[in-house]
Amino acid sequence: MAVDTIKPKDPDFRDVHERLRDSRFSPHFDDCIGAIDGSHIPVVVPAEEIVNHVGRHGYPTQNIMAVCDFDMRFTSVVAGWPGSAHDTRIFKDTLVKYATMFPHPPKGNITIVYCIITLP
Repeated sequence: MAVDTIKPKDPDFRDVHERLRDSRFSPHFDDCIGAIDGSHIPVVVPAEEIVNHVGRHGYPTQNIMAVCDFDMRFTSVVAGWPGSAHDTRIFKDTLVKYATMFPHPPKGNITIVYCIITLP
């Protein structure tokens, strides 16, 4: 069910989103297809798994990576990584493991910008 629900509205990303046509954003974000971020969700795990799930927050978490488009719709979500896993590791693994399902910029654009935004 998630494969049908969490996906880009236009998987080919043919059009630049209307919000990005504003002179404040164009041409800087013309081929941008969305925003990506990771989030730590508190979890309860068996005692023998705690060390894998405790990261910089000091308590067990699961790291979830999500991508959304400029209409605030999720286009990709990857969950299940222990909190000790770094966002970059999850992103790189996702590009390999879910290569056919992960949203990519339009063909011909080889620039990929990945920003990690960390909230307190």
